[in-house]
Amino acid sequence: MVKFKKLGIILTSTAFSVSVLSPMAQASANVKEPQERVAIQVSSTETKVTKSMLIKQLNTIFPDKFNFVTENDFDMGQGHYYNDDKTVRYELGFHKKVNGKDVYGGFTFKGDDLALESFHYQPANMADAIYPAKYSKAEAKKVAEDFLKKMPNTANYKLREDLGNDDFSFSRPISEPISYSFAYSPTHNGVPFSDESMYIEVLANGEVVSMYRNTESTSKATFDSLEQKKNEADILAQIRENLSVELRYLIDYNYRTDEAIAKLVYMPTSFMGVNALNGQWQTTNGFTSQVPKTKGVEKLSAQPLEPRKKNMTLAEVEDLAKSLLKVDSDKVKLRIESIDEGENENGEPIYSVHYMYEYRDGGTGTRFEVNKATGEITDYWDISREFSETNDKVEPISKDAALEKAIGYLKEWAPSYLHNYSKPLEDAIYDKRSEQYYFSFPRIVNGIAVMGDGISVNISADGKLRGLNVNNHKIDNWPSVNKVVSADKAKAMYSNGLKLNLQYSKQDEEDKNHYDLVYSPVYNGSLFNQIDATTGEWLLKANDTKEKPAISHPTAGEELTYLLRQNVLDVKDPANFNADTAITKGEALKILVKSLSYGYSDFGPYGRENEKQSFNNIDKKHPFYGTVEQAVRMGMLQPADQFAVDATLTRQELAEWLVRVLDLEKVAKHGDIYKLNFTDAGSIDPAYAGYVALVSAMGLMDAQQNKFNATEKVTYAELAVSTVRLAKAINENNNGRNYW
Repeated sequence: MVKFKKLGIILTSTAFSVSVLSPMAQASANVKEPQERVAIQVSSTETKVTKSMLIKQLNTIFPDKFNFVTENDFDMGQGHYYNDDKTVRYELGFHKKVNGKDVYGGFTFKGDDLALESFHYQPANMADAIYPAKYSKAEAKKVAEDFLKKMPNTANYKLREDLGNDDFSFSRPISEPISYSFAYSPTHNGVPFSDESMYIEVLANGEVVSMYRNTESTSKATFDSLEQKKNEADILAQIRENLSVELRYLIDYNYRTDEAIAKLVYMPTSFMGVNALNGQWQTTNGFTSQVPKTKGVEKLSAQPLEPRKKNMTLAEVEDLAKSLLKVDSDKVKLRIESIDEGENENGEPIYSVHYMYEYRDGGTGTRFEVNKATGEITDYWDISREFSETNDKVEPISKDAALEKAIGYLKEWAPSYLHNYSKPLEDAIYDKRSEQYYFSFPRIVNGIAVMGDGISVNISADGKLRGLNVNNHKIDNWPSVNKVVSADKAKAMYSNGLKLNLQYSKQDEEDKNHYDLVYSPVYNGSLFNQIDATTGEWLLKANDTKEKPAISHPTAGEELTYLLRQNVLDVKDPANFNADTAITKGEALKILVKSLSYGYSDFGPYGRENEKQSFNNIDKKHPFYGTVEQAVRMGMLQPADQFAVDATLTRQELAEWLVRVLDLEKVAKHGDIYKLNFTDAGSIDPAYAGYVALVSAMGLMDAQQNKFNATEKVTYAELAVSTVRLAKAINENNNGRNYW
């Protein structure tokens, strides 16, 4: 075992990745929200693990897969452990060009035996993962299972279909490779563990491209007996009898675009499950015989409070840092390394203070943030305990006393936020391992609590401030509470959609190795689900094999069906859809924009705030406003006086759009250098000659009997074929253009 020397510190999250965990799941009222996790670096002089050892282990796990990467291509990260897990991790990564394309990978090895904990990999050739995909989901599942068998100690793992990991809060551009995610949990006597899983992602070309394993050894564990569990029907009746729902705003965050939108949802009673042996309710603080009830909203301040310090100067921030970070020890020296000015995700000016505690045999460092306009702390973690010389156990202050302390610190360090936040609606969590209380103060909008947008405060057992983080996403459009379905309807949906999963759950207590048998509620096929209060529909759809019916067409049937099933093409009656109908410019833009950009193209019904209107006749109230403005951002359209959204699109106009999307317009403008061999070349407008030549040469548009028919109208079928080909060209060209 190595000796720890703290050299640096990194804030991370216990959640693995949006690619495998739905953002909805992380905000569920029935799930303990992930706490802040601190990774503490280990001195390189205190470990014998080398880059060569990690490369050898990598090649043992993946024989011949990474032979194209030399030792010099790899970089080894600093060894680190976590505040809640002292097992040391080591990171290995590479990034290189292969045939002009970016290829990279990252790997994390854990413990003395260098077990692979996680990895991600982007291969050079992903053409077979673009539509039409080489592997179906069923075939990819077999690949994942084969990979699982090669990992040690996975013989008892079981596929989880109740985690909602295939559901995403944003649409995927069809120019991106198709991938499938699968979650497997270890089991005991066939019953899965609730908080332990291995996530495997498989590209549609059959390559495993990411894995994350969050499992623990059960060699010393004890388990509730299956023979003593209560009847499932009785527990089901118990939950239904005590079921209640409430309105919450839910922040749906797009991790790829760093944008957030708010949804109004109904959430069920705040409990995690029911003990299968005694029928007690499972909460974040253990089991209770009392039915969990959510507290009412009670704002921290009835009126806005003055900011702590308006227009904070650099000198004032430095003085604040010295005062806040001061330690009473002659063996430790505080060093302010830098103070940077920048902006947070809302565009607000902030100071970022980087500092280091230095002592005889090492050092520990991190950063904290201050809002420049208000002088208030928005992100802070006390790391002084990491080098504290005392390990004495402290009898914790009471929960009420800790809450009073937390509110006092908020009034001291972040007062101007408090009128928008409530006292905790859920019980505080006391973690015995870290000896801290964790409080979450939810944001309140229109009198409703906002899930995923709160202030978190950590209070030590002796009442000191250990952490403070303010989440305050800038959202302009909050769904109206006046247009929601009734609570009774939502409650009935929860009741009808309720099933139970039997799981083993280990309680969050120090040195506890016992697994309790728990019935966990599954709503409409997912452990993590809510009802959209505006539409009355489940946010996460139940897993079923039903697909939208195919569209029949002699030359474009497969492409049309694919776009339909990707929710790009909106057709109410696929069986009778006439794909040879001419398409309008507005509808054509919608298909292209939805195919090639992420789901939040307009961020609400009226587009992005303060965005300049590109066309005089397409204002923010126009139904195609978001689509048109996104097309402008993508370079497909150029701002002008008018845009004829209802006019039909011609083939030469489509050619221009396709070339612009590929960022080849500069080449296309030199139309006089191209020779058009079409028999109807004379009918092509000279202004479009270069565009037509390029789309023809690249195979994006087909000619009929050597005629391009430049002024003919584009049909839905023609557009579908060109859209799919364009997506593949974007991927193959690796031009790195992402359209948000």
